[in-house]
Amino acid sequence: LSAVDDAEITGLSVTVSDIVPPTLSGFIDDGIDHLISTGAVSLFEMYEKVLIRAMPNFFQIYVRDMVNDFIDDALDVYKCPSNDDVELETYIDFRDMFLPSAEAALAGGSGDGRHGNVMPWVMDIIEDQLLSSNDEGLLVINDMLIGPLTKSQSGVEGALKLNGTLLDLNKEEVTLDIWKAFADNLRLTLSDLSISGLDTLRSPVKLLEPRSSSAHLLENQLSLGTIDRPLDVSVQFGIQVGGATSPLASDNIMDLQLTMPSMEILAVLFATVHESRLMKFPLKDALNYSCWLSKIPVSTESSTIDVGLAMHYLDVLFDEGVMAKTKCVTCSNSWLEDLNSIVEFLDENKFISGLKSKALAIASDLLQGDWMQGVVDKQITSASQRCPHDSAFGSVVSDQTYPKFKGTRDLVDGILYAGFPLVQVIAVIIAQKHSSLEIAPPVDMELEVPDGVNLIDLTDMSSVAGWADMALEEVRNYLGGTTESSDLGITIMLQSFALDGNGLLNIPIEDEGFDAGGVKLSLFGVTMVGLDSFTFFDVLKASGPNTFGNSVKLETLGVTLKMGLSVEDDSSEQERMLSEQGPAANEMETITVSFILKNVAIDASLLMAMDQDLMGELKLGSILDTNHIFSCLLSTVHSVGLSEFVMEIGDIEEFSISGFISEDTNK
Repeated sequence: LSAVDDAEITGLSVTVSDIVPPTLSGFIDDGIDHLISTGAVSLFEMYEKVLIRAMPNFFQIYVRDMVNDFIDDALDVYKCPSNDDVELETYIDFRDMFLPSAEAALAGGSGDGRHGNVMPWVMDIIEDQLLSSNDEGLLVINDMLIGPLTKSQSGVEGALKLNGTLLDLNKEEVTLDIWKAFADNLRLTLSDLSISGLDTLRSPVKLLEPRSSSAHLLENQLSLGTIDRPLDVSVQFGIQVGGATSPLASDNIMDLQLTMPSMEILAVLFATVHESRLMKFPLKDALNYSCWLSKIPVSTESSTIDVGLAMHYLDVLFDEGVMAKTKCVTCSNSWLEDLNSIVEFLDENKFISGLKSKALAIASDLLQGDWMQGVVDKQITSASQRCPHDSAFGSVVSDQTYPKFKGTRDLVDGILYAGFPLVQVIAVIIAQKHSSLEIAPPVDMELEVPDGVNLIDLTDMSSVAGWADMALEEVRNYLGGTTESSDLGITIMLQSFALDGNGLLNIPIEDEGFDAGGVKLSLFGVTMVGLDSFTFFDVLKASGPNTFGNSVKLETLGVTLKMGLSVEDDSSEQERMLSEQGPAANEMETITVSFILKNVAIDASLLMAMDQDLMGELKLGSILDTNHIFSCLLSTVHSVGLSEFVMEIGDIEEFSISGFISEDTNK
């Protein structure tokens, strides 16, 4: 009524077709009662027609004036509360907002009805009308609200579709040559998210139910999916490995689908809402989402209490498990066509269920982490600038810095947990596919040689020097022959100039590392194993004018990689695990990857274009030092390549990865 300046009934027309005879009763004396009642009926019968004709005029003049006088008085008496007495720095107690006064008092609220009785009444209507179950056990809200809303968004009831790129992680311009040998860049994408079965809500359900232990916590519980109508989630996952010379070059887009017959979501939301700003909320902006969001303050370092909007607790339960399927949309790697069988195998061995629990832990950490809080705070800040009645409406967005995405320890462990078994299974499938293949014949290669160059004929090196063939034969005999210590010459030579006391070849690496999302992986050491275990060494055997045949056998051949892994995770779990292992928080942990083969035989054909004129111009002093001989010989080579490379192994002696601070990941 406070919005009405003046109101008046200008016309009040009442038409009466008949009047029920009046009765008078209740007198103590029955005689008097009968006398008066009879007289009243007699009078009524005499003047009934007169009353019927006078009734419209009576309402139009007397009753209308009386009602207008009442309205004038009411406009002066009934005033709308201004809510000016609400303290500016107080926040809504959800127990008083959503619960009746008696229940609010029992739950720990004030119970004085300070926020009125409309919201408890609305919550009762929602619970009775929307959250009640039908004959199929599904909630009424599915048909009344969720179905129509999702159909307007996706065209299908119960389905939600988010087309386009959702996540794009790209690592470009790899600088270190050892990484470039595998790939120049790496790109991971998630796109085209589709969720169906959202209209299968069923009991038990909770919606914005205040928790008695806190004024700002709201409990939510949603149960979705049935055996006949499961909840389906699908997303396209893309992995692109670039580089024209990369052996791993690929461009794959896969459709990943998860089917959940039964899912229960438990979420506790923390929110503080300015009481004064909410109480003064103008109804004209009631449909403006940004105005509602702007009533939540942004957390700051100067805040004396926790404020803002955040996920306090999240858990997801799957009573019937999770079924995973994959299919290639566009795959440059043919083995990915078998990815679905890989997923089925992993599912049968309880891998998917373990991955599910880790994924939920990761999701919970991300939703409760600083990065997600920054995303929420950014939305709240921009909401004030989009709300017409807010003082910040139309202002320029400030250049405030929000936390960047940082990988957590659980995220890293989860990726490792998912990646290693998957890689192992894929390796087995690839090996099985190639086990029945015959060894390919040598490849015909053309060496790139400048015009007019005089190349050395490797089958007749007398053109270089008369003693060249004999010298090469002596070198071959020494390297492949047995010395007094029963070791081959190549072993003695490597032990003298390259290997350490343990027979290892250590190759130091200066690597800036791969850094993304606070997770840094760098390679700082490569060690070759088994170069002191040659049992046969026959190399540099000329099989053509430009071809050397080479054949070697080793008892052991392997490589050990030393890598550093650090995660910018300041959580207590991270610090606990690091303290148990020795290093301080965020210090890089050392990961060791060891891959050792047993009984290795290698046959390789090396094509080499050596310039005879450049060979003749080498200076004697340059080759008197054994450390320079190899590089000097290489300086005479215009082009080189392998036309054949065949490796046979007796067994894989070791393949291990260790050094993680998490014992579960190490296992």
